[in-house]
Amino acid sequence: MIVGVTGASGFIGRQTVQLLKESGHDVRKFVRREVKNDDEIYWSPAKKEIDIEKFQELDAILHLAGESIAPQEILGFLPFAGGRWSKERKSRIYWSRKWASDLFVETFKNSDKFPSIFITASGNDIYGDHGDEIVTEDTSFNRGQFLQMVAEECWEEPLYEIEKLGVRVLKCRSGIVLGKGNIATQIFTLITKLNLASAIGDGKQFFSWVSVYDVAEAYLFCLENPKIRGAVNVTAPEPVEQKVFAQTIAKLMNKAFFAPPVPAILMRLAVGWELGEQLGLNSIRAIPQKLLKEGFKFKNPTLETMKDDFS
Repeated sequence: MIVGVTGASGFIGRQTVQLLKESGHDVRKFVRREVKNDDEIYWSPAKKEIDIEKFQELDAILHLAGESIAPQEILGFLPFAGGRWSKERKSRIYWSRKWASDLFVETFKNSDKFPSIFITASGNDIYGDHGDEIVTEDTSFNRGQFLQMVAEECWEEPLYEIEKLGVRVLKCRSGIVLGKGNIATQIFTLITKLNLASAIGDGKQFFSWVSVYDVAEAYLFCLENPKIRGAVNVTAPEPVEQKVFAQTIAKLMNKAFFAPPVPAILMRLAVGWELGEQLGLNSIRAIPQKLLKEGFKFKNPTLETMKDDFS
């Protein structure tokens, strides 16, 4: 297939593009600058511009692009570093996704020929906090938080218009993505190296996580499996409580886990109230029910299999 990929230069995008090419697919990267190669497609969501001719050549689109929710580096969590959720940054997070979705919807609706598959990289934040309840693709949303609203309004809701055109739409809801080199893994590694691994609050909130390798494999699996459509939880099959998550990483790194629990309010104050609440204190016990039913095999089904990524 000829697959157009947005966000191809990002952490997940690089892994996915490599896998798509290794699997025999022809990859075209969406870029916002002047096109330099034949494998690039110009688009600008903010300007509502896209190369319609190259768009019509695609068999599928994998949409990964969007302003990062977390800072790009560890120091970005510090006050005044620009990584916290200021009003301006929340606006960028929201509109980077909304403009992109709207542009694709309008392009599909105004084209006689368009890709037959559309995969979007949503997040399991769309479910909201669910405590210890098991969350499948059929679980209802608990609304009221910023990330939940962004996932629903910007990533997924606009795509119903594309589905009406007969496009097979997949809304891949990933958990915390782990892998050597990304910000989440760097933060967990640094905290553990400093022997500061501990529970946050009561530590009972569930972390639904997934390795970057399985994210890329899941996208490929969804692309090539015509029976899969709609919402797809892209998370490891064993979500764990935050305390267990921290203990496991400490064990993998041969570090201590004896620090006293971090009070929830301290977590909120350290990285900003909303960011701390929604990235560290929410509980989403998501299960990849649809992937497992279709026979998807995880490379990293448990945290213990990711030792090399926390070295």
